[in-house]
Amino acid sequence: MGTRRVEREYLDEDLRRLATETGFQPTGWSTQEILDFRKLVQCTRAALVDTDLRNMRMLRIRPDESGDPSRAQATLKSGRVIDLTFKTSDSRGAVAFELVTPGTDTHR
Repeated sequence: MGTRRVEREYLDEDLRRLATETGFQPTGWSTQEILDFRKLVQCTRAALVDTDLRNMRMLRIRPDESGDPSRAQATLKSGRVIDLTFKTSDSRGAVAFELVTPGTDTHR
């Protein structure tokens, strides 16, 4: 019997490329930010449920200010913020990653 892992979705093309292309470096991203984001993705791959991620203090995940329990934000050490949307169904769990642009409202 296989264990289901939390699946990943990328709402931002740069984040998808960062997660899947080893040599990709988006404009304005430092090497440390890339390492921090890849650590977040790696921990997501290892997670069985969303609470596995939420409980990892090193990821700096905090609840979203909207109060929506399916949303959270991960802050990289540099201060760059990644919006996380947790999706669950009976058969699977997923997290969607979206880059928060300073000064914009990403809540839909």
